[in-house]
Amino acid sequence: MTSHSAIVLIDCENLTSLRQLESLGRWAGAGRVELFGREASMVPWRKALARRGIRVAAETPIPDDAPSQAADQAIARAVRDMAARPVPGPVVIASNDRGFAADIAHLAAAGIMARQDFDLEETGLLRLVVKETARPDGWAAAGGVGDHLIRRFGLDIRGRLPALAVRAGITLRHDRTGLWLWLDGD
Repeated sequence: MTSHSAIVLIDCENLTSLRQLESLGRWAGAGRVELFGREASMVPWRKALARRGIRVAAETPIPDDAPSQAADQAIARAVRDMAARPVPGPVVIASNDRGFAADIAHLAAAGIMARQDFDLEETGLLRLVVKETARPDGWAAAGGVGDHLIRRFGLDIRGRLPALAVRAGITLRHDRTGLWLWLDGD
C-alpha cells in the first residue's frame, strides 16, 4: 500500500514483465498515478491498473519515432516540475532504469520524499503477497501465499520458504492450524 498523497510515475517502456503488471498492487492507494511511454507500452498498464481499480490521472504519450530515452526524459521533466511547485509526496518513480538517481536527489533537495521502485525480485514478491493476503491480525497463511505466488508470478517457493523468509524479513510461525507468515517491521 502506498501513501494516499503519493504520486507514482510509471515508466511503461521499461517495466513490461508480467511480474510488474501483477505486482502493481503495491501502488494501490496512491493519490496520483501517471503513465509515460509509447501508446503500445501504455496499453497493458492501463488495462492492469483498471482491473485493480487504480485510476490513471495522467498519461504522457511518447511518439513512436522518438529516441529510446524519451520516456525517461519526460519523467525527468515531470520531476523538475514537481520540485519547482512542491507536491506533498512522496514521489515514486517506477522504472528499472538506473538513471533516475539524480531525479530522486533533486526531489529530496526540494524537501519531497522520493524513491524508485524496481522490478520485484523473489523477496519483494513474497513481501507483497504476504501484505496483500494477511488477515486483520497481520498473519498470512503460507499455503495461500504460495498459491498466489505460483498463479500470479510463476514463482514456486516450495522447499525454499524458510531461507527466503529470512531474506525478506518475514517471521514464520507454525501452529495447529498450519504455517503462518508475518512481515517484520510492518
